[in-house]
Amino acid sequence: MTKDGKPHLTLVQSRLLDAHHEIVSRLWGEDFHLSFNHSFLCSTNLPYRNPGDDVREISTSSGDISLWLGAGTLPDKDGGWRKVGMPYGARARLLLLHLCSEAVRTGSRRIEVRDSFTGFAKDLGLSINGQSMKSLKDQVARMSVVSMKLARRGGQQVEVFQGQLFSKLRGEFPKAPNQRTLWATHIEFNDDFYQSLKKHAVPLDTTAIAALKHSARALDVYCWLASRLYRVHPSKPVKLRWTSLRWQFGEPTQSMVSFKRRFKQALEQVKWVYPEANVEVVYGGIELRTSSPPVPFKQNTLLG
Repeated sequence: MTKDGKPHLTLVQSRLLDAHHEIVSRLWGEDFHLSFNHSFLCSTNLPYRNPGDDVREISTSSGDISLWLGAGTLPDKDGGWRKVGMPYGARARLLLLHLCSEAVRTGSRRIEVRDSFTGFAKDLGLSINGQSMKSLKDQVARMSVVSMKLARRGGQQVEVFQGQLFSKLRGEFPKAPNQRTLWATHIEFNDDFYQSLKKHAVPLDTTAIAALKHSARALDVYCWLASRLYRVHPSKPVKLRWTSLRWQFGEPTQSMVSFKRRFKQALEQVKWVYPEANVEVVYGGIELRTSSPPVPFKQNTLLG
C-alpha cells in the first residue's frame, strides 16, 4: 500500500493506466502513431507458446477465416540447411505487427529489419540487450522463413493466400561461433501477401499495442476487437460462447477454468486501452455490441 492507503500498481497496471490516460485525453482529430495488421490475422493467431521445433505445421480457424503455418529452414555457414521452429508468443506478434505496419506506412514490401525493428523495440520499451535481443532475433529467424496459408470463405467463394510470407531475405551470420541464428537485415513480403495486406489492413493504436506488449493473448484480443466491433449491427449484439472463444484464443490442453480466467484478464486489460470497446462478460460467454474502432476512420490516411 502507498502512504495514502492506495494499493501499489504493478508495472503492467501502471503502463495500462498511462496508456488509458493518453488515449482518452487526445483531442478529436489529433494525430497519433498507427500500426497495421492484416484483417485475416486479426481473427487467427500464432501459437502462444513454443510448440517445439519438431512441430512443422499448425492450422487454426475462426469463423470464416483459416490459417495454416509451416515452419521453415535457414542456411548455415557450412552450406547446409537448418530447421527452425514456428514463431510464437508476444514478441512474434509484435514483430509481425511491425513488419506489416512498415509495409503499409512506406508503401513498400521491402523492409529493413535490423535498424527499423531496433527502433520499434525501443519505442515499445522492449529491452534490446542480452537475452531479450537473442529472443527477438530468434523470432525474426522463425518469422522470416515461415510459410503461410490464409483463407476467407464467403458464400460460394473463397479467397486464399498461400506461400512464403517473405519472398526474399538478406541476413548476416553472427560472428560468435557458438551462435547459429541468422540475423535478417532485410526481408521482402511475398507480393501476393503484400497486395492482400494493402487491401485488408486494419489500423491499430501503437500506444495500445505498447501497453499490451506483455501478453500475446491481450494483443490477439485487441486486434480481433479492433477489426470486429465496428461491424456488429447496432440492433443485433453478438454472443460468443466460451467454447468458441477457447478454440480461437486458448490452447488445446488448457482447461476451461484456466482459459476463462486468462481470457477475462486479457479482455479487462484490452478495455483499458480500447475504451470504446462495448464488450461484456455474460452467462456462457461474452457479448459484442457495436463500437467505434480504436482508430477513427478519418484518422487513417495511409489506406486512402
